[in-house]
Amino acid sequence: MASSATNNGSGVEVVDRAKPAPAEENTTETEVARSLSRRLAEVRAEAFGIGKDNIKMSYTDKKSGERKEFTIKGHTMEAVLAELRPLFDAAEVFCFPNLVERVYSGNRCDVIVDFEWENLDDPSDRRTIRWAGSGTDDGDKAFSKAGTNALKEHLKKLFLVTDRDDAKEEEEKVEHRTDEGIRRADVERAKDQARANLQQWATTFKAALENAPNLDDVKRLERENREQLTSEELPSVTRTFFVELIEERKAALA
Repeated sequence: MASSATNNGSGVEVVDRAKPAPAEENTTETEVARSLSRRLAEVRAEAFGIGKDNIKMSYTDKKSGERKEFTIKGHTMEAVLAELRPLFDAAEVFCFPNLVERVYSGNRCDVIVDFEWENLDDPSDRRTIRWAGSGTDDGDKAFSKAGTNALKEHLKKLFLVTDRDDAKEEEEKVEHRTDEGIRRADVERAKDQARANLQQWATTFKAALENAPNLDDVKRLERENREQLTSEELPSVTRTFFVELIEERKAALA
């Protein structure tokens, strides 16, 4: 009896569970997106060690008028930025300062600045922190000092940099004066200058009269100084003194 070959493999189903399963992704190695808050927290964790520098301070003693100097420990803007810039680069964050308000009061400037922080990997991930600053200066640096003060204090408070025993960064201590105080000080300076000019004129004119060699020179000096002699600013006692001196010199040289 003839027998046919049997295909033992035909008709045999392969069970689904016997099929090799696709390799699953290793989620443990997938990088988790870092939010702006997380990045700023990373900066804060590394910013605790910012040291303080010796800052030279000086002021004018109101009683003696002498310039006095002393040294304090404090955070300079240069020291704070030198430490934080590499941390910002590593965390890939950027800060945009936007001036909101600027107000002058005498020799003092007050500013309000919006500091906008951005996640460089996700520009839509932003946060704005508003901060105020102030600066005093007898020249034209009050505004720049106010901006520096706002930036430095904002960074120190945001990243919890200690400010114990800290002080203002400026090398020269400038007392805040109001507009009225500045005007009053300007008036006093003008008066002091006028008194100094009068004293110098009186000394020079007196010497010229006393050393005039002849009557014509005395009369010439009188003509050339008539404006000062008739000025309302000239004290009456000084005017009387010169009138009498001129007449004495005229009589002596006649």
